[in-house]
Amino acid sequence: MGKHEKSVSEQKFMALDASKRTRIINAAMGEFRYGYKKASTDIIVREAGISKGLLFHYFGTKENLYQFLVGYAMDTVQSNYFDMINHRQQDILESIWQMALLKKDISDIYPPIYDFLYGMHAHIKDSPNPEEISAIYAKKNRETMEDMYTHCDTTLFRDDIDTKKAVNLICWSLERAFDDHETETISSDTGDGQSYERFLEELRGYIDIFRLCFYRG
Repeated sequence: MGKHEKSVSEQKFMALDASKRTRIINAAMGEFRYGYKKASTDIIVREAGISKGLLFHYFGTKENLYQFLVGYAMDTVQSNYFDMINHRQQDILESIWQMALLKKDISDIYPPIYDFLYGMHAHIKDSPNPEEISAIYAKKNRETMEDMYTHCDTTLFRDDIDTKKAVNLICWSLERAFDDHETETISSDTGDGQSYERFLEELRGYIDIFRLCFYRG
């Protein structure tokens, strides 16, 4: 399937009735959660209540379907972040906290997305074009962080602090906290609300320490 043909097919898919489109996406994300190689299109079509012919009419191959889901999941998360985040909030620590709360909100609205993205990370090596997928994910994260930098009020920091280094330390540390939570979610297979509440409590502790260390009294 050529690039133009693929684009047209995906446009037709996105033009489907919303409930039917969502049913197919949810079924596919649920099946791909455990890795690309293990995923079965037979199970996807059964869960979605469609024929295999219809699935391949829109995507052509299992690989095309997976690549579509990767882009769809990342774009949905990012667009919701940009739509929902309060850009009047110039405190980078509160922006990160707000992003954590939004992550929960988005997962409530689109339950399969984070399960799919967690699974994508866990099984990245067995996915088609893992380097390309990793690069796309890194780009999306970079764009989100750059957006936070753009709205960051550096006057909140102490005068004796190198603001750029402080912001880097904050972002590196809290990004690791998010990554550790994702790793724990994948390994324990428990993406429940209580687990995320515990993570939010831990994250708030880190934010309070950074505020104490770097911000004006």
